[in-house]
Amino acid sequence: MERNLEKAIDSIISECQECGLCSSSCDLLAGHESPAEMARRGITMEEGYTCALCGRCKAVCPFDLSPMDMFQARRDEAIQNQEQDPDEFNYFMPDSEENVMNKYRQYYNIDYSDLGSDENSDTYFFPGCTFMTYSPKLTKEVYNRLRKEIGCREILTDCCGNPFYQMGLSDSAHQFSNSLIDKIVQKEVKRLIVACPNCFYRLRETLKSTGVEISTIYEVLDFSGITSGKLTKCTIHDSCPDRFEGILAQQTRDTLKSCGYEIKEMTNIRENSPCCGSGGQIAHFQPDLADKLVKGRLEEANSTGTEMLVSYCLSCTLNFSRFDSKLKRRHVLNLLLGVDEDYTEVNNQLNEVFAE
Repeated sequence: MERNLEKAIDSIISECQECGLCSSSCDLLAGHESPAEMARRGITMEEGYTCALCGRCKAVCPFDLSPMDMFQARRDEAIQNQEQDPDEFNYFMPDSEENVMNKYRQYYNIDYSDLGSDENSDTYFFPGCTFMTYSPKLTKEVYNRLRKEIGCREILTDCCGNPFYQMGLSDSAHQFSNSLIDKIVQKEVKRLIVACPNCFYRLRETLKSTGVEISTIYEVLDFSGITSGKLTKCTIHDSCPDRFEGILAQQTRDTLKSCGYEIKEMTNIRENSPCCGSGGQIAHFQPDLADKLVKGRLEEANSTGTEMLVSYCLSCTLNFSRFDSKLKRRHVLNLLLGVDEDYTEVNNQLNEVFAE
């Protein structure tokens, strides 16, 4: 891990021209000297865990440098050197029985074991932790449509393992990924249909040696018979994992337009989209910064004059729903499948779970 940090630091020191482009696009970097100067004096653990790991710094860098990699490597080192207690992360780690999402599903009796299946299919639906926890109605609707339209054998209620990677828990990440590979191979899965952008990119990397095909919902479902409702204008927030390839960004825009939605774009979209405030679990370490990111994005969305802010990442949608706004905040699939859900009450529901 130390070699990874040294390599990331050396790259920044030797190649960063200190032009200020990344600092002007990132609240963490804006509050400090240049990435090169930070690299020369050493990255603190606090700085490592303040980075949203969103990649916007790399997107704006004319030399394709990635200060984010330096901060990620600092997280890895903090865990390896026992500067950071990994037990502090248990409440959002998928291998912990006491994690927030497990407790939420148990409290509200969210279960998928009663769903039908296509026994002749080798295609499985992988909704992802956030989607299947906080949007069970939409999750079931998606699965049932997948089963009817393309044949779907089962819904996999697993985590892609992304939290381990984000928090610097590389050993746990490796073990978790191997367990997931073993499960998918044992089930003879040939194709996974994914709803979450984090899961899409993480699973594509994890399963690349298995030959399993990873597809998004927007590639496989037929939305042609669905038309927009009364609210026909929306603006789209792009998810950080999709920043460099823009696969879901393009798919969702094309599909929404085909269903009659008019998209009013914000100034900062696609590769230049800011983090929603949930990236890298920064709300855990820097809640004020996370709130600032949410409020800033809501202001930008409001300036488009649309009625609705949508995202193809439910974590983003939930984060935007934490504050009052005249905008409706919805997941893209809420619009495309006609399943309306108001996510503004999720935080109150979480408080109820832990008040018991």
